[in-house]
Amino acid sequence: MKNLLTFFVLFLFVFTGANAQNLEETLGKITGDASKAYVAPISSAFGANLNSGWVRSAPRPVKFGIDINVGLVVMATLFGDQNKTFSSSGKFRFNAAQAEQLIPSDITGSPRESIKNEIITRDFTVSISGPTIVGSNKDSVKVLFPGAVIQGRTLGSKSITLPVTGYLEELPALPLIAPQVTLGTVFGTQIALRMLPEIEISKDLGKFKYFGFGIQHNPTVWLPVKLPVNVSLGYFTQSLEVGKIFKTSASMFGVFASKRFGPGALNIEPYAGFSFESSNIDVAYDVTYDSPTGSVKNTIKYGLEGENSSRLTIGATLKLLLLGISVDYSLAKYNSVSASLNIKI
Repeated sequence: MKNLLTFFVLFLFVFTGANAQNLEETLGKITGDASKAYVAPISSAFGANLNSGWVRSAPRPVKFGIDINVGLVVMATLFGDQNKTFSSSGKFRFNAAQAEQLIPSDITGSPRESIKNEIITRDFTVSISGPTIVGSNKDSVKVLFPGAVIQGRTLGSKSITLPVTGYLEELPALPLIAPQVTLGTVFGTQIALRMLPEIEISKDLGKFKYFGFGIQHNPTVWLPVKLPVNVSLGYFTQSLEVGKIFKTSASMFGVFASKRFGPGALNIEPYAGFSFESSNIDVAYDVTYDSPTGSVKNTIKYGLEGENSSRLTIGATLKLLLLGISVDYSLAKYNSVSASLNIKI
């Protein structure tokens, strides 16, 4: 069972044969603001995925009815070329080997060592560019040192190449998969649940956790005249943790509509919705700094907001006896697709 769940987690994050430990080691080679720009596409993609696939139809306007769906939802957020590279400026701390590259060769002996010790204890404002975490593994992140005067010595500008490439090797989309149960309908209301059991990634990195909850309400249940389509207001929230590295939360509020065509055993139900959404991701990982007295371990922590703020979703559900198949596409800053396979009662 544990092996099956471990495979499930690896599929969720598509770390292409790698694992969370390797990811932390990769991030540990980046310091300062370079790390934020490097992981930014994943921040938005996680949020877009978490807010996808919740709605496949609007609840019926009935006071009591049996509407149960149990199945799997697969989501994928699409990456464009603009998400695979970055260029920014920010703070960066060089290690001892990189500091050696910054110091001119004509500075030797004690002055060279003194200058190096000062470099490795300071954060410099630099230009940073290269592949993001979903960029090419044939390209590397580069840091452009603008030059400085340190201890009366002039250090010219210098480009330093970091041992960091596109970790996910030009991944076209970030997928996510989760079981989902939808229960209703009571006074035009349905609830939806997503949950995976906790899985220990490693003793050092901690556990994988995922939970989501949502609710839809069809206000026309209170009207004496029924509309030709089912409509609903919905709110959905979820959280996901990948050990101590990533902690993500997302929420969405929207209005949805659907219309069923065909008999109960064989029908198709187009649906659409417009939603406002938000997401954020907290990143934490260990990095080792060089210092004049030896290596110093530090924990890098920061938060990033997802870029999606609203989405327009269009899709359809096909029912064949008890089997329901749904597919939809969402237009947003980060576009996403979702599909689900359900047992519908």
